[in-house]
Amino acid sequence: MPTAICLTPDRRFFGPALCVASQIIACGLPDEADLFLVCEETDVWPRFEEIDETIRKRLKLAVTSFDDVTRKLPSNNNGEHAITRRLFLDRVLPAQYDRIIPVDSDMMIVNEGLAPLISLDLEGAVLAAATDMISYMDFGGHLAEEFQAYRASLGMTPDTLYFNNGLTVIDRALWTKAEMGERTLRFIAANPKLCLRFEQSALNALLKGGFVRLSPRFNFMGDFMSLDLEEEIRPNVYHFVNRPKPWQRGWVGDPRYAHAFRDWFAISPWPDFPDVEPVDNHYEPVNQDFRRRLWSFLETQHFADGWQPQMSA
Repeated sequence: MPTAICLTPDRRFFGPALCVASQIIACGLPDEADLFLVCEETDVWPRFEEIDETIRKRLKLAVTSFDDVTRKLPSNNNGEHAITRRLFLDRVLPAQYDRIIPVDSDMMIVNEGLAPLISLDLEGAVLAAATDMISYMDFGGHLAEEFQAYRASLGMTPDTLYFNNGLTVIDRALWTKAEMGERTLRFIAANPKLCLRFEQSALNALLKGGFVRLSPRFNFMGDFMSLDLEEEIRPNVYHFVNRPKPWQRGWVGDPRYAHAFRDWFAISPWPDFPDVEPVDNHYEPVNQDFRRRLWSFLETQHFADGWQPQMSA
């Protein structure tokens, strides 16, 4: 299926997005998939034309303007508008792409990468996405009550799963027909106090669990990184949802993630960009109760990408 994999960074995330793009390429892209970097002219870093040839050959830079959809929109808690760009990729991309895979710029792509998502069966749904830790916290996280109240405020029942919008697989025709971009912006404008996570909040409120589920392999986020489940889940996509990011000062997570970004930038046109010195004695205690309860839940679930828990944790 003709597929557009898209990163949509603003200027702050332009370099990290290129690093993610290089990882997507290194993991292998089927012929029917093209990789896009969709941004505005002021987002492009100087010396972009000097990036490695292997990236230039597979990466399509699409410079456009999103002012018509963002100029009246409040920014999110981090002062960003760029995350709303993915809502309107159906307007920007050439017509031949039936499937769109938006990807956050704070991810790390490994192993077989995103290739399995090209042929994923969306089962008639408008999108596929992985369940967010906001739902998984119900199985032992210390923020369970807060996140349950947050989901309820969006009109979601306690058993309705909430997805993370960092990586999705979108049926372009269904997305456009349902006017998902416009409806999402209208929901944010009408309910700014409810949209604590901006477009992710709005999409969850609109879809109310009506999405095809990806396994944690395609969005290994947040607390997954501190639950000693990496060997069992074998992630293709790590997602650094919290701040600071692995390339930023103050990073306290596993140093190998910081090393990965530092090493890529060291041979890029911007060798001095990462503002982090990895700490090699990183350690986080495992919440064993949370781990067991979460794993037991995962064993009961069906994931569209075919992943199944292989052993009891």
